[in-house]
Amino acid sequence: MRKTELLVGAFLAVAMLAGAASAGDAIDTSKKLKVAMVPKLIGLSVFKANELGAIDAAKKLNIDFLYTGPVTASAQGQVDVFNSLIARKFDVITTTSNNPTQLAPALKRAMAQGIKVVSYDSDVSPDARDFFIQNTAYPAMGKALVESVAKYTGPEAEVALLSSTPDATIQNEWINALKTYMAATYPKMKIVTTQYGQSSPSQSLTAGLNILQAYPNVTGIIAPDGAAVVGAAEAVKKLGKTGKVFVTGTSDPDAIRQYVKEGIILESPLWDEVKEGELVMYVARLAANGALKDNDTFTAGDLGTFTVKDKVIIFSEPLVFNKDNIDQYKF
Repeated sequence: MRKTELLVGAFLAVAMLAGAASAGDAIDTSKKLKVAMVPKLIGLSVFKANELGAIDAAKKLNIDFLYTGPVTASAQGQVDVFNSLIARKFDVITTTSNNPTQLAPALKRAMAQGIKVVSYDSDVSPDARDFFIQNTAYPAMGKALVESVAKYTGPEAEVALLSSTPDATIQNEWINALKTYMAATYPKMKIVTTQYGQSSPSQSLTAGLNILQAYPNVTGIIAPDGAAVVGAAEAVKKLGKTGKVFVTGTSDPDAIRQYVKEGIILESPLWDEVKEGELVMYVARLAANGALKDNDTFTAGDLGTFTVKDKVIIFSEPLVFNKDNIDQYKF
């Protein structure tokens, strides 16, 4: 009898400890939060994918979710949205920035009023946010972008860059990273021009046509922007250069699927934008709860465990889309 009591007592003790651990890992969702997601602009497919993931996570986390932003890639447009959200007393503002310094004063004002700020994708000034969700480590993305054309153009190719805007944080980080990787790995590869499409498909197409007409020896275009990679691919198609000029960039699979199947884009690195949108909401909830600590780890539901280092959270390794896997992804 005594042995049975001891076994039962031990079992209950273990169960209580497991319950305590489970409770400790659980996210407190008792208070409804107002959380806004402010992309660089409304209408770009990669940001729409973020929104889909965010909506799904918001339901689980008791978040009153709002997706809002400017209709063009405008830093001032984002500032105007921030000012409105501050006036409406949102609990958390999440954003991917058009210009890190121009957004800073409004976001600092939000933080001074107790609003948590979480940047994702393209960072703001570090002193103007609480946490930053970095899509992938910059060197990893720089390598992936270069390799996605180098294996088809050869190590001595002339390539062009087609980006979004001259001061877009994440594009400039990727460009710096790919230049560093290119110089070390393919020293004879040459970047002949860098142009900008303002995150607009039509302006990116025009820029892509200009590149191919002004630089006839270009055999690769690296376009680290969702609209830019579509514009560059369409320019290759219009000028009949399929199989002669290879395009890579950062875009969701739905937007580039046809160009992958046509052989204009053979590889294109990104990440799962839908799941990243989910992570943004988890970080928003934890930040608002005061439960997210720097230089620590946390669990975000089925997404897994993540590390916070110097207030930066790396989301994933690059996910490279190609003709063999692109139909597995729908966003």
